[in-house]
Amino acid sequence: MDYIKLQDIPISLGIEKGDKIFVSSAVKSLVKICREHEENVDLNDLIDAFIDAVGEEGTVIFPTYNWDWCKGEAFDYKNTSSQVGALSQTALERSDFKRTKHPIYSFAVWGRDQELLCGMDNKSAFGHDSPFAYFLENHVTNIIINVEFKHSFTFVHFVEEQLMKNVPYRYMKNFRADYTDEFGNTDKRVYSMLVRSYWYEVIEEVDFFEDDFIKKGAQDNIYINGLKFAKIDFAKTYPIIKEDILSNMARKVCTHIGQGNSLSVGTLMYGMAKELYTLCSSITGEGLRNRLQIVKSYLSQLELFEIKSGTKVYDWEVPDEWNIEKAYIENEKGEKIVDFKKNNLHVVGYSAPIDMWVDLKELDKYVYVQEEQPDAIPYVTSYYETRSGFCMSKRQFDSLEEGKYHLVIKSDFKDNGSLSYGEAYFPGELKEEILISTYLCHPSMANNECSGPAVATFLAKYIAGLKHRRYSYRFIFVPETIGSIAWLSKNYENQNLKEKVIAGFVLSCVGDNREYSYVESKYANTLTDRLLQNVLSYHYPNYKKYSFLQRGSDERQFNAPGIDLPVCAVCRSKYGEYPEYHTSEDNLDLISEEGLEGAFILMKKCIQTLEYNYHYKVKCYCEPQLGKRGLYSTLSQKGSASSTRNMTNFLTYADGKNDLIKISDIIGVSTEELISIIDILMENDLLETVLNPV
Repeated sequence: MDYIKLQDIPISLGIEKGDKIFVSSAVKSLVKICREHEENVDLNDLIDAFIDAVGEEGTVIFPTYNWDWCKGEAFDYKNTSSQVGALSQTALERSDFKRTKHPIYSFAVWGRDQELLCGMDNKSAFGHDSPFAYFLENHVTNIIINVEFKHSFTFVHFVEEQLMKNVPYRYMKNFRADYTDEFGNTDKRVYSMLVRSYWYEVIEEVDFFEDDFIKKGAQDNIYINGLKFAKIDFAKTYPIIKEDILSNMARKVCTHIGQGNSLSVGTLMYGMAKELYTLCSSITGEGLRNRLQIVKSYLSQLELFEIKSGTKVYDWEVPDEWNIEKAYIENEKGEKIVDFKKNNLHVVGYSAPIDMWVDLKELDKYVYVQEEQPDAIPYVTSYYETRSGFCMSKRQFDSLEEGKYHLVIKSDFKDNGSLSYGEAYFPGELKEEILISTYLCHPSMANNECSGPAVATFLAKYIAGLKHRRYSYRFIFVPETIGSIAWLSKNYENQNLKEKVIAGFVLSCVGDNREYSYVESKYANTLTDRLLQNVLSYHYPNYKKYSFLQRGSDERQFNAPGIDLPVCAVCRSKYGEYPEYHTSEDNLDLISEEGLEGAFILMKKCIQTLEYNYHYKVKCYCEPQLGKRGLYSTLSQKGSASSTRNMTNFLTYADGKNDLIKISDIIGVSTEELISIIDILMENDLLETVLNPV
């Protein structure tokens, strides 16, 4: 085989005038071969050869990706290097190339479409307004030089983002850091990209696509100097990848470890809680938004909303948005004794920035401990009064030696920021609705913060899958207190909630294996109170009931004077009552798959009861003749009626005056058992529902 010089490679690949090419490369082996043939190697010669091949009407693009932004590190448009090879870095350093703006997935561009591409300011790396969309629309050719397919074909993530509802194994995550633009101006910016879900086994063997690409004319492989060069038309690959995602759950990109319903709902909820747990969140900011994106990755019907800082919401005001990049305390040796990145409870929520040295005595003013739990890091916040502070275990603080300590908190407040929340609505036959609320604002505490959203998400998925819904269902994922107040301020009158909401639940602390509990509504006289007392008494008789005087979560807002919605709080271990509450001991070991699944089953029983909670009336006078319908034994003998006693007792009180819950209470049979009886009686035309009971 004849040796082909570096500058002749583009022509050998069949590149022509006017082509638009994107070059992915690993040139170490190529450089070695050139030197073995005594060719002087300058990577600029290869770049110039690509430019000469496409001409003035063409465009040459190199990846200049750098993932340090995802770690919270600053991006400098001119000085941040490429992390994807020497050829891309060489292009980036040339004056005739210009860089695109995204701090993670940027590109060095030469040619006709340079200004078009570099003028894009796509916030999402793989968005519809990104250079990847340009690759599709303009039939850009991907030249891959001696790189494994799975390490170079990033375009697959662009296709995934366009089909997000069919891609549960990824979710959108925001990253925020300092950004220095091409003119030297530095400010805080937010950019995003798709990231993996922890609970899916993502198989990066996109090499599987290569055979399909070749068979369907999207890819040619050319061997030059013994090395593989792939030549791929992005536009032709798009439908191949799309079809695989839509028809086969992206088998070639990802295999969900629960595929085929092999995993329990408890296992899936635990996986979701685990994802939520890793993120630092507060009542505003990127952490809260990222948690909402995780929920949305599981629940595609979730809509996301923002309420601007400074907005009046009843007697409150949406606060400035708070974001934090780092927080730590280090000793004089430069050793970090606490680090926000290791446990985000180490910083007081909403702390103002600080950078100062203090001695041990003064350090005490900035550090909070939990006296009665010496090994636990407490959760402390200061949302509405500016202060700076850290949290650590009492045992660690007591072990500190005399000396100087460096306190650093890098955070900021945005008066032009916003508060984020999510809402999913599932319409039913009736306008009356059931409200389910949960919150996402606390940092890493598993039972207190992650269990409620996990159970609410999968309860919403269950409701979305119901063939028939009598009631409408509204799920809200909000920051606690200010979020529910803001949501009510925006929706209470507009949605006519006073007339629509007939029952409601706040889900919190529902992931441990302890007994169930609930907090009553203000007067303990709502349908929600009756429902919870009934279902819990039959299925979980050791449950604990708390008066509204022992309230503590968002049931406070929903029961407030003038709002008066029929909402109760549902827990396993009630917030504030279990020892791990609001400390680092509320970790992933405290919750379990069984605990989460149990809470899901409880709420599912509640929903099923509500759907069947009509006033029922038997359709004939006296006892109906059950025997001729096969519902009662035709041979009368002592004890023969016991098997149908529940049915006859139900019929006795099905007089149009009692709903399902009331009949269940009277005759001592669970609503779950009565529902199966109702179905039988309805099939035999013995029962009717009363829409306007007396």
